[in-house]
This record gives sequence, C-alpha cells and structure tokens, in this order.
Amino acid sequence: MDDRSAQRAILVMDDDEDVRFIAGLMLQRLGFSVDLAETGDEAIELFRRAHEAGRGYHAVILDLNIPGGMGGQEVIVLLRAIDPAVTAYVSCGNPYDPIMENPADFGFQGAIAKPFLPEHLQVLLHQP
Repeated sequence: MDDRSAQRAILVMDDDEDVRFIAGLMLQRLGFSVDLAETGDEAIELFRRAHEAGRGYHAVILDLNIPGGMGGQEVIVLLRAIDPAVTAYVSCGNPYDPIMENPADFGFQGAIAKPFLPEHLQVLLHQP
C-alpha cells in the first residue's frame, strides 16, 4: 500500500479477478487509491496492516459470496474487531439477497449490486 490519506483509500474484496480489476479502475478514476483482495484472509491482512500503520481506509467493499472462503458477512465481523468504525459496503450479483436488501442489519452501511457502474460507486462513496 502506498502512503496516502485514509480519506482516499478503498479496499475491495472480490474473488473474481475481472470484478477486482474493473472496480479498481473505476475507483482510481474517481480519485481513490485502491487495494484489491481476492480472499477474506487477504482483505483482513491488508486492513489490519493499514490500520496499524495509521492509514486505514475511507471504505471497504466486500463481496458477499467467496466460494470456499470467508465472504463479506464473515469478514465484516473481523474487520469491526480491528476497527469498530470501519465504513463497509457489501456487494453481490444477486440484489435480492437478504443482506443486500437490508445491509444495516448485517453491519454494513450500504450495498452495491454487481456489475458496478462508476456513477453507483460515486454515489455510494459520497463523492462530489
């Protein structure tokens, strides 16, 4: 992770390489620095390191379903143990999933359906 303000850094966790790549490009065009994680373990480690270095994240976007690993619902619990004030959004290809419909009930500030669109990311992250 490069040296930057937490106000401009986003962590994206998704098992799909294409989703990570496209999300990273869109977020960079919106002016954010981006860290990408394929697994829950990787996301937790990146988050922990950034937090310990005093460079946390403006927000994290966590894929709900990671086949064979921790998905967003499990990861958010562990991230909140590191930093209870983390701003977290859940993402999923199924907008009708109960967590997507009521993200606050599961510890998220909001939800974003895949495929991501730049304007949805901008609104989600409260960018001008």
